[in-house]
Amino acid sequence: MTVTQATNASAALAPDGRTVVLDLLNLLWTLPAEGGDAVPLTGVEEEASEPDFSPDGRRIVYQAYTDGTFHLWLMNADGTGRKQLTSGAADHREPRFSPDGTRIACAAERDGRYAIHVIDVDSGDATVWTTGTAQEAQPCWTPDGTAIAFTTGTNDAPQAIAQVTADGTRTTLAKVTEGRLAGPSLSPDGRRLAHVHLTTTSAALVVDGETVSDDGEDVFPFAARWAGPDELLYTADGRLRRRTLHGARGTAEDIPFSARVTVPRVAERPASARDFDDAGGREVKGVVGPALSPDGRSVAFGALGDLWIMRRGGKPEAVVADGHRNTDPAWLPDGQGLVYVSDRDGGIALWRYDLATRASRRLTDTALSAAAPTVSPDGTTVAFVAEGATLRTLELATGAVRKVAGPLNAPGRPTFTADGTRLATAVLVPVTPRYREGHNQILTVDLSTGESHYSEPLPGGSLANRIDAGPVHSPDGTRTAYIANGTLHISDLDADGRTTGTARRVTAETADAPSWSDDSATLLYLSDGRLRLTTPTGRASAVPLRLSWRPALPTGRTVVRAGALWDGTGPALRHDVDIVLDGHRIAAVTPRGERPVRPGDKVVDARGLTVLPGLVAVHEHGPWERNELMRLWLSFGVTALRSPGTAHYAAVEAKEALAAGRRTGPRVFTAGDLVDGSRVYYSSGRPVTDEEQLRREIDKARALGHDMVKTYVRLPYALQRAAVRAAHRIGLRSTSHYLFGPLGLGADGVEHIGGTSRYGRRQKETHLGHSYQDVTGPLAASGMAFTPTFGLSGLGLSAVRAALYRHAEWALDDPRLTSLLTAAEYAEVREGVEAALAEEPTAELAFVARHGATVRRLVEQGGHVAVGTDSPLVPPGVYYHLNLQTMVRHGVSPYEALRSATVEGARTLGLSDQLGTVEPGKLADLVLVEGDPTTDIAAAAAVRQVVVGGVPHTVADLTAGATETATETATEPETARSTERSTATKQSGRAVHNAALPGVPQQPARDRFWWHREENIPHSCC
Repeated sequence: MTVTQATNASAALAPDGRTVVLDLLNLLWTLPAEGGDAVPLTGVEEEASEPDFSPDGRRIVYQAYTDGTFHLWLMNADGTGRKQLTSGAADHREPRFSPDGTRIACAAERDGRYAIHVIDVDSGDATVWTTGTAQEAQPCWTPDGTAIAFTTGTNDAPQAIAQVTADGTRTTLAKVTEGRLAGPSLSPDGRRLAHVHLTTTSAALVVDGETVSDDGEDVFPFAARWAGPDELLYTADGRLRRRTLHGARGTAEDIPFSARVTVPRVAERPASARDFDDAGGREVKGVVGPALSPDGRSVAFGALGDLWIMRRGGKPEAVVADGHRNTDPAWLPDGQGLVYVSDRDGGIALWRYDLATRASRRLTDTALSAAAPTVSPDGTTVAFVAEGATLRTLELATGAVRKVAGPLNAPGRPTFTADGTRLATAVLVPVTPRYREGHNQILTVDLSTGESHYSEPLPGGSLANRIDAGPVHSPDGTRTAYIANGTLHISDLDADGRTTGTARRVTAETADAPSWSDDSATLLYLSDGRLRLTTPTGRASAVPLRLSWRPALPTGRTVVRAGALWDGTGPALRHDVDIVLDGHRIAAVTPRGERPVRPGDKVVDARGLTVLPGLVAVHEHGPWERNELMRLWLSFGVTALRSPGTAHYAAVEAKEALAAGRRTGPRVFTAGDLVDGSRVYYSSGRPVTDEEQLRREIDKARALGHDMVKTYVRLPYALQRAAVRAAHRIGLRSTSHYLFGPLGLGADGVEHIGGTSRYGRRQKETHLGHSYQDVTGPLAASGMAFTPTFGLSGLGLSAVRAALYRHAEWALDDPRLTSLLTAAEYAEVREGVEAALAEEPTAELAFVARHGATVRRLVEQGGHVAVGTDSPLVPPGVYYHLNLQTMVRHGVSPYEALRSATVEGARTLGLSDQLGTVEPGKLADLVLVEGDPTTDIAAAAAVRQVVVGGVPHTVADLTAGATETATETATEPETARSTERSTATKQSGRAVHNAALPGVPQQPARDRFWWHREENIPHSCC
């Protein structure tokens, strides 16, 4: 195909004015300055961008991401003679040649910030020109080479352009109070400054404080290049453009270009990891939070929604089995009880289980959303993570709660030092505030003074995640265990709880979730779904887990008598139809009464309703932490849900519990932990830096029965290629945030119109939300699956959400939301909707309208667009229908929107032969709605009943929360569960109030670590 437009592309002009080098589609291209055919200079895996010509025009400097870090490279203007200029773990970006060609200025990481560095071209020596705490970027030289202009500001929002000389003398050239500045560029005589000013409603080219671009022009955030004293070359509106500066704004002329690229045809890759008809027993793999008892003889863990205790060598017993999700156990030091996490009272809370009485009682208010408990060595205190962000302690005797640290970015499960005076946990340490990614390190906090320090047990490395990778301190206080590079490691601890000495790998096995025995002589861990024991010296052995489950496949016939049917095979409705279900599959679709109802048949009366194929949500993260959320999804008609990136074992546990009928909700399709590069952001991000670590992750995906592989923001293309190929070899699909590179590497899908990017700007949309033909063309031509996720990116999550809430008045007081969300969650939705109704969010509506136009073009061109929302960043269920309605509001027909929600969703899963349409032989997933959604898409949200796997549910039943019924009718695992359940726990769900104790002093940590400060806690999404 031929690309003639560019999204967020930068360009540089050769000194003689005859040639342009363009950054497009992860490649660098050259073309004549008057326009014409572009010639590629680099390959996709180099990820070359931000080019600049040397003053003699013979060389080009650029940034590349070949090894998982941004470094500067030189090449000849014809693409030959590549030479790497920088190396190491620090990113180097945005290079610019000095006027004499001997030096290159760039923005580089140093001591927690981006500073302006100057690199000698011949020697490679670097000098830092700027000091302070601000984030500095996008340098450009003065014409005499004595000073450098650059953007400066806090975090990722530079609001000034400054200039600095080699001796550090600094002046301010431009400043704004609204929006941010980008792309400074000085005229040939040094007297004029051009830059880009970005606000919520504009992206303008500014010269000497005056806007010179046209109203509404979509100027890209890169330096315009001076082609003369009154002429600029820049990129905007998908074009390469010249602007002559005369009059109020001058005149602009587009420079046409064409770049010929080859894109593969991405056919649907059939899913091979699921057998929907096999009713046989299956080994439980979703083992969550296994904890070795103090005496080392028993293991507690979560599985199939229940809490289990297993005597080593014996059968597991479900000790808390009440139809709710009970998980993450921590032993009391005397071995006579557990503290665990449950959603029994509608929210997440800590509970205590007593082995002698088999009674459970709630310890925390659900408002705390307490998780990841651990008990102090003396048994008096529980440490936990509240609201996914703060480290707290709970006094077991009084119920009083104390804040220890935070807010932080999803810290891991805490662990006490042996004397109980300090807590340690895995915390994300970002490299700089400019970008959110960093490394998982060990934070230790003194519970009396608040003194804090960080340990990096593998210098330059990272713990495997912040969920089940540790650290876990040994009871004798001498060592800590953790997972790094996919395997179990041990480091020694000093008297202050710091890691010391060289880390030691215990075994070569893939490992997760370490847990010590009380004598510090034995470690329990998970290895690809199986429990293992080892000594600290590496003598490993199996811990057999005799626990299995069977799919809960219904038997008998069910006849759904539909007033109307949209079967997904075409635009028309069929009226007065009987849909005959045989067990979990559709047996026949016939005119009413053609096949008489047999004795014993169940009948679903839907004569006043329209039946649709079950809706498919393809981008939701981990809604299974609460049963209510799973029922909420079902109540909005979503019968299949894909989670492209969530904790490995919790995802598999949810999949098994749902398939076994022990929880009620949609079918779940999972990816497990995100496969990321050397830096991560989310707690489930796995830092992968070589092919051995990648192999471990792919092998784990296969062993755990995942359905796909999600590669994330910092994984370089060389490893992404290996990940895609390895996933395909075992029948799994792959997806990521990136488009053209992964498309060429064979990936199956791409997520988000926006989405976080490593490049400093989004690949698939501009600042104003436009996507041009370099995005829509390859997507439509290739057949790659695409999930837009409306209402997320661009102007900030909370702001852009208002554009969808403006049209959500119908959701106020919806019983599905008032019943199945917590009071706080519903209040947040209600407040957002009411605010958007009270004051029209003009900028946000315009931004989302541009996304809508992109999706409309893709659909018109035959692109494969599915529907997802990126919950829990947005409210589950309701936001799915707001996405559908947004598509229709911006020009997609209701028919095509329904196809995206069903047919395209099934294709994205690789399950077009199983889901997506109502046809004989397919899985019996149906939605029964009031109204005709083929003419009014709002009717798709008016769900009255839903059928998943042949089992009908009314919305009234789902909102009533009859979880006990679901549990009682579930298929029993092959462990004589019926006997065990009769002696399972007695629950005490009384209201709990946790008094607040004075917190541990926070200031010591905030003074030392900038990422502990509230203003530096990132709230970005996707």
